[in-house]
Amino acid sequence: MKSTAQKRAKRVARKPTRTARQPSGAASAANTIRQIGNAWASHWNAGDLDKVIAAYAPDAVYLPPHHRAVHGHDAIREYLKGPLSHGVADLAFDVTYIKQHGGVAWDVGTYRMSVPQNDGTTKEDHGKYLTVWQRVEKKWLIAADAWSSDLPLSH
Repeated sequence: MKSTAQKRAKRVARKPTRTARQPSGAASAANTIRQIGNAWASHWNAGDLDKVIAAYAPDAVYLPPHHRAVHGHDAIREYLKGPLSHGVADLAFDVTYIKQHGGVAWDVGTYRMSVPQNDGTTKEDHGKYLTVWQRVEKKWLIAADAWSSDLPLSH
């Protein structure tokens, strides 16, 4: 008859060993979306509007504050030419969270950027954003992009 210690040792030997887990689909999507968002800011800061626009789905909607909705690549490009040529720079995002459900994800966080003033100085703007992403084939693209400043409206 086997001793209790021998039985226990045999059971332990049969237990499967754990291996490091690969990132789940949601974690992988979140990492990809975070990378695309960081690249978006880098492209903006470099003045590369074509690479900024490449992050958007062809039928995307851009929802800037104090402005009507802007629909589609061409209209978003035209709209973004304004702040880019005005010198809005030093854009950075801080992701609060990214959630995913199937082929849709949403990215919530804060931003900060430098905005040139008429007197030649710059002012830091900061606020929050919500970006909705859609999976198109194997690529995550921005479907809807909204943001608003935390600063009071200046007159």
